[in-house]
Amino acid sequence: VGFPRICYLPENPVGRKILRFLKVAFDRGLLFTIGRSATTGREDVVVWKTVEHKTQFSSYPDPSYLQRVMEQLVHLGVTD
Repeated sequence: VGFPRICYLPENPVGRKILRFLKVAFDRGLLFTIGRSATTGREDVVVWKTVEHKTQFSSYPDPSYLQRVMEQLVHLGVTD
């Protein structure tokens, strides 16, 4: 339950860099966990872990989103 998940990034150099970092974070098991859904309240479902994601295309533009995600990824040790 709760998987797959979809998130949106812009098609530009920063968006591509964040996508590359997200792939590394995914491979390291840093993006998802099993827990209680903040949306539905259901227990034992796949939920986002520590990096925020834009799950609705209509939530753009958010001028600080890309910077926040990059900071979250770097904090987890995902860097160039």
